[in-house]
Amino acid sequence: MTLSKKEFLIFASILAIFLSLHLFGLRLPYHQDEYKWPMLTNPTSEAGTVVHPPLAEFTYREIGPIVGLDNFRIIPFAFGLLNLFLIFYLAKIVFDPFDKLGTSKTALWTAFLFTFSFYSLLASLMVDTDGAVMPAFFLIMAIGYFQLRKTNFQFSIFNFQNWIWLILLIVGAAGGFLVKMSGILPLVAFALDFAIIKKFFADKKRFLRFLGLGVLLAGLVVLVLLLAKLIFPFFPLEKSIKYWEHFANSSSFFDRGWLQTFIQFAKSILYTSPLLLLPVFFVDKEIWEKTRPFFIFIFIGLVFYLFAFDFSLGALDRYLQFLIIPLCIISGAVFAKTMNYESRIKDYALPLFISILIFSVQFFNHLVPPLHPKTEWIARAISMKWNFLFPFSGGSGPLPFYVSFLFMALVWVCSIVFVLSLLKMKNIKKQILFCVLILGILYNGVFIEEYLFGKINGSAPGLVLGAIEFIKNDQGIKKVTVYNDNGGYEVQKTGKYRKRLYIDPKFDVNEKIQTLNRYKEHYLVVDIPKIDPDSVYQRYFDSCNAVYKEKDKYISATIYNCQNAPDLKF
Repeated sequence: MTLSKKEFLIFASILAIFLSLHLFGLRLPYHQDEYKWPMLTNPTSEAGTVVHPPLAEFTYREIGPIVGLDNFRIIPFAFGLLNLFLIFYLAKIVFDPFDKLGTSKTALWTAFLFTFSFYSLLASLMVDTDGAVMPAFFLIMAIGYFQLRKTNFQFSIFNFQNWIWLILLIVGAAGGFLVKMSGILPLVAFALDFAIIKKFFADKKRFLRFLGLGVLLAGLVVLVLLLAKLIFPFFPLEKSIKYWEHFANSSSFFDRGWLQTFIQFAKSILYTSPLLLLPVFFVDKEIWEKTRPFFIFIFIGLVFYLFAFDFSLGALDRYLQFLIIPLCIISGAVFAKTMNYESRIKDYALPLFISILIFSVQFFNHLVPPLHPKTEWIARAISMKWNFLFPFSGGSGPLPFYVSFLFMALVWVCSIVFVLSLLKMKNIKKQILFCVLILGILYNGVFIEEYLFGKINGSAPGLVLGAIEFIKNDQGIKKVTVYNDNGGYEVQKTGKYRKRLYIDPKFDVNEKIQTLNRYKEHYLVVDIPKIDPDSVYQRYFDSCNAVYKEKDKYISATIYNCQNAPDLKF
């Protein structure tokens, strides 16, 4: 793979930005499920094992002691950095003949989108497997598959390069499946694309042959699991199977938590942003042919996570990070084919003016709705009462941060209006896509800034660190219960952690009242998402003595001494 001097400088600039953004986030506090990974490595912990296939646990166990318990974000960051090079190389493989004069234009656009996407940044800093580890194996598998695809799968045992691509395909497929069982999804997508190319659906005989290959593939998957149990004795195969049975049988199809599924899916769409989603509507036949495996992968993944299993109680927004890689490549191809590096000043004027106006609305006065009921958020969105803050968090992070819903809605509305305008004005495709680009960069930039720094609406990580210092130095604080587990890992390091407090209505409120009455001690409340002021939880905290309080914009951190709080009544 050769790059011109200009292309090398552009990629070097993208790499520098990638490193800069990620370095700011390496020391962000762990949130909720994230800290189970350092606990697995800590010899004093009794965290047990992970129920997923063993490769991710093995990776964290082996690398964890090297980087240190407080530096586990280095591990997904290292995979994310590897993914930047892999996605650049993959895009160049797929589109080299497509780009004029064999340039790396599509690959550079793909790397640019991967770097400036907030969802990508979040995935590469999240201490887990879905965001950076699994995509690395997907990219390795895709490189092998697309190299074989370019030869129309004319495999020769005497061709050394063919063997390299086949080995990459096998390593990527097996590695992804050994990280998580859902790692089988890209293999299914590539198998379907292979069947389309080879016209296995053209007649009955070929279709039966394809089914036979599918049975063989299923047998190999079972074999991989059995071998994993032998190679990694700590892998709890039975628990892993039981874990997936929970998602399959947790409820009937119509009794699932569809509202929660919808909210988490909508959150993943907001994370993905117009920058990655809307260019998909510009895909033409040529791009479709080259990226069809990615479209099949997206379709299979969405069916799997939204309908085949019930993930309403899982971290669906984390699972949907699989969208990042294929969307970066597809949208990168669209930008590369439509845009050029030379634009006139007047091309910048309209999108920049609109961007400045939309950016400024974040500084209007905003309402902060409580976490529950979530239907209030939906009602405000539908009724166009958009001047409220939307909290972003998840089971594996990030530590919550706010973004103006008004800002997000205006970016989406303007971007969609620009795209729809193409229905009547076909000759301004480049200008429209440029507007989507500018608004998309603004959108992702605000998300990145609030996630890393919180300068507009407040920084929960900053408030957590201040509260932890107070807890550590106050000898009168013996045990602390942590609301939403905001700062839970840091409290654990002080040796004063009791447990975490969740206030979701799905939990039995009577049981929660009993727990509050039982543990009359100190509570750390970093109030994002906000607690309903009329709830039993806020009434309880109001009866306590606030011994510490700091506020940053719309977020506050309070330590309550509830030792003398009266009992709550049922």
